[in-house]
Amino acid sequence: MKPSGIALKRVVLVDTGPLVAAIDAGDPHHRWAKSTLPKLKGRLLTCEAVAAEAAHLLDNEPAALASLHGFLERMEIVPVLREELAGVFARLKRYAPRMDLADACLVALATRDSGAVVLTTDTRDFATYRIPFASPEGLFAGS
Repeated sequence: MKPSGIALKRVVLVDTGPLVAAIDAGDPHHRWAKSTLPKLKGRLLTCEAVAAEAAHLLDNEPAALASLHGFLERMEIVPVLREELAGVFARLKRYAPRMDLADACLVALATRDSGAVVLTTDTRDFATYRIPFASPEGLFAGS
């Protein structure tokens, strides 16, 4: 996909995959993430569950964590509100075992803003969540 398609979005919710891919040169999506993330405009948001998952997948390695910190400093880390927790856990149950907490939180954030799009490497899972998302395969509207 051309980075310009996602770069023009007003609100981009960043999932774990692009963060890990941008940092880990061995990730199959490394080149895509390295070229896409710096070109994003508008508001970049993520959640604590994504940050925690990324740190874990990067094995809490100090240099990788420093890079992760740099990416996260460009973003707003948005909490999932207490009143949204029932919906988050209902989605987890509905999509189990496919959906994890980070995905459920991003879906909750996406429902707050109809113009938001999730940036992910997880095309298969996000295609089932019915929200707009962009991945290395393209930009998808959700249904």
